[in-house]
Amino acid sequence: MSAALPREALEARIVRERQALAEALGDLREQARAELDLRRHVREQPTAWLGAALLVGFVLGLRP
Repeated sequence: MSAALPREALEARIVRERQALAEALGDLREQARAELDLRRHVREQPTAWLGAALLVGFVLGLRP
């Protein structure tokens, strides 16, 4: 029975580690999603995005 105790403890630790890893992965996904959210970036700096859009439009308008 003493051999079963460390095995059970290891299995419980593996379950906890998997849960912690799943939580960390979920947090990482949320951070990546936030960084790639174009709407958030436009809301944070609308003037810069407007200027960039005007510049791109001007450059494309100069093309023959």
